[in-house]
Amino acid sequence: MKKIKLLIVLLLLITSAAFSADFGLLFDREFSGENELFLYNPSLTPWFSWNGSNGASVYFSGNFSFEHNIYSGEMSANNGWKFIPELSRFAFSYQNIKGISFEAGRIYYSDLLGLTACGLLDGLRFSAVTSACRISIGAYYSGLQYKETAKIVMTDGDIANYILPWDFNNFNDYFASRRFLASFRLDVPAGKASAFSFEALVQFDLNEYDHYLNSQYGAVKFDIFPSNMVMISAGAVFEAMQTEQKEFNAAFGALAQLKANLPTAVNDQLGLSIKCTSSVIDDIFTDYIPINSVPQGMIFTSTIAGLTVIGIDYNVRIVKPLYAEFAFNYFMRTINTVSNDNMYGGELWASLVWQPLEDIRITFGGGAFFPKESDVMWKIMGGLTLSF
Repeated sequence: MKKIKLLIVLLLLITSAAFSADFGLLFDREFSGENELFLYNPSLTPWFSWNGSNGASVYFSGNFSFEHNIYSGEMSANNGWKFIPELSRFAFSYQNIKGISFEAGRIYYSDLLGLTACGLLDGLRFSAVTSACRISIGAYYSGLQYKETAKIVMTDGDIANYILPWDFNNFNDYFASRRFLASFRLDVPAGKASAFSFEALVQFDLNEYDHYLNSQYGAVKFDIFPSNMVMISAGAVFEAMQTEQKEFNAAFGALAQLKANLPTAVNDQLGLSIKCTSSVIDDIFTDYIPINSVPQGMIFTSTIAGLTVIGIDYNVRIVKPLYAEFAFNYFMRTINTVSNDNMYGGELWASLVWQPLEDIRITFGGGAFFPKESDVMWKIMGGLTLSF
């Protein structure tokens, strides 16, 4: 029996070496608690990877999570367990020594400024790096993802679909809004201490709702490195929109960031940032509408549409396996921000990450949101991740 077990182990090792394949399993146990909700979310993430000798590689992962909601007050009728299967990232990629690369499958995409779209999308991307620039072209589709992961709520029809409950007997309500995206990005070094980037992104509404929304985005960004310890970034984006009701609407956004590695005895970094997008101005200029409606705070759940966020964050490695992060963000409506009615409030958040071993990771965080004219909101969250 021992010889058989040894033979199986040797065959696995030989197979792994021959095909450069690897696989594993991540086990996560996450929880969060806030004013009227406690959420427990254990999940399993199996993954497989293969690397060829000619620059080709394959990666596949799934996610099987169990959500348990415990509400208090009027929402207590929604208590219970939910099983959520997801196909996470799967991709075929190829890269040669000439700087040409190709990806296809469910791959990660983020726009130039992080104001419009981010996350996994189904599609393909081609990139080429030359001595003068880097060019990236991509085409993506969103309609095969889990809707609560994709968070695409650009129209009233999207919102109605997003809040609609689903189960395995009504699986069509599982999927996200159907959108097609195409992107073109150009990154150009501007000397040794700066860089310029441009991106064009178009989005087409493929849903069968009564109302549709198509949108186009053009963004520019400048990165400056005054020293090897400081990075300054600034950028802007313009959005054009078309609907069946009005031929044209427009919106805009902007971003400025400063990141500095501090000259201290510990490994730490300080960051300052401000980002904003337009709100309703007149019949032409309106709220900026991102593709993914990602909450801008850990507790504050509004998206970037019509919002200004001023933030400061500090990250430090206390000792080798222990990291800490502190952040404060203040949220306000972009237009008429001198008015008290447009001041939403500030959020303070702190978190710790302890990773004593490569295969074990423990996180804990907590904070509070201080609204301008209502009670304080709080939240704590934590998790344990084991890698097998």
